[in-house]
Amino acid sequence: MKHQSPQKHQPTTQQLPPSRRREIARRKRKRRRQIRRIGLLLVLAVLFLLLATRGVSCVRQTLSQHSESKSSHSFLSGNDNKKKTVKPGSLSLIAVGDNLMHNTLLTDAATSDGYDFTPFYSEIKPYVQAADIAVINQESPLGKGKAEGYPSFNTPQSCGDALVDAGFDVISQANNHIMDSTSSAVYDTMNYWDSQAKNGVIRIGISRDAEDRATVRYIKRNGIKVGFLAYTYGLNGAHLPDSNPDLVSLIDKDTMKKELAAVKEKCDAVVVVMHWGEEYHQTPNEEQEDLAEFLTENGATLIIGAHPHVCEQADWVESENGNRAFCIYSLGNFISGQNKAETIVEGMLQVTLTRDETGTVTVENPGVMPLVCTSSKFRSYRVIPLDDYTQAMAKKHTLAGRCDVSPSNLNSIAKDAYGKYLIAKTIPKTYDTTYAEKSSKVSES
Repeated sequence: MKHQSPQKHQPTTQQLPPSRRREIARRKRKRRRQIRRIGLLLVLAVLFLLLATRGVSCVRQTLSQHSESKSSHSFLSGNDNKKKTVKPGSLSLIAVGDNLMHNTLLTDAATSDGYDFTPFYSEIKPYVQAADIAVINQESPLGKGKAEGYPSFNTPQSCGDALVDAGFDVISQANNHIMDSTSSAVYDTMNYWDSQAKNGVIRIGISRDAEDRATVRYIKRNGIKVGFLAYTYGLNGAHLPDSNPDLVSLIDKDTMKKELAAVKEKCDAVVVVMHWGEEYHQTPNEEQEDLAEFLTENGATLIIGAHPHVCEQADWVESENGNRAFCIYSLGNFISGQNKAETIVEGMLQVTLTRDETGTVTVENPGVMPLVCTSSKFRSYRVIPLDDYTQAMAKKHTLAGRCDVSPSNLNSIAKDAYGKYLIAKTIPKTYDTTYAEKSSKVSES
């Protein structure tokens, strides 16, 4: 009797190592770009044939009209239309992931007369304050009602005080938890952040009405204006009120294209914070990749991802029209009470935005400094650089014995996610040393 040899088990994509999953994702993106290029070449070939059939005179007439049109537009070259020379300069920008206050963190922050969240950020504060611009995703409303953790979050406004004290300038509120405590908490959140405008803080992703949403929000540092936008995939089943469909900025390509153009018109660079992807997946999905390419094509300079609660890769994105942007698909959490090793490993994106004499702003020296959320017996929550995390701290960690929280494992998780962009703990360079403009970070319609 013949015995059949056992068939080899083929692992699914999610079962493959992160580096292999990233390679497969890169190959898929490359194939899609090749298909689009072939399609574009076919379209151009058809157009060429159509023009040829109309005769040489028609082509000459078309080219003549095109030439006249070119000379009439100020953005094209010509003796009267040269770009003005601007002063070159640079600024530093950092970004971190989800600030997510679970019940254990609320308990840890509770005091006799309220809450004090400032200790959570005490050890990461020097890194945040050194950056010219610091961005964070506040993963819940700051409503005036009762403080609540998972599943329907409502975070005390004293948490906002702690973020301002730590040095954050740009607060993204476009996420799936923003409507957890109804629209009234969203308005409370806007009122709170607007009260912090005197400290140079801007909110993105939530709006009072259409006019407020049309406002271009930016920060000016070292003479460079950086505009910000934020979008979320959804609201955990909640619906925007009929009275204000612009309350939260949802992902919609038509709207995003218009808003990107509006910000580009008034700013030197555009940073987009995206709440996207699949929770606990360590590689971006096709929708994230498609949106990253769309944002790049429409003028985004830098794309910052949130929502998966774990780290996902960072890389350059190039669109068909030649635009280039740097994208980090997920920075993971910033601080949370989640209970897997992958959810306590986090990233701090550090980049330099540099403007040349033509006014073009590019991303330089992108790197990701790994962080870790530490705690002991559900107390003393802190965010620290992973380089400062020791084996002794691992033994006392709240999750010790539940999962592998050793420094070696956490470093491995960070390396798998960020690869060549991983950097050692680094205090960002401060380019705008005067900080005279800190209170003049403004927005305009």
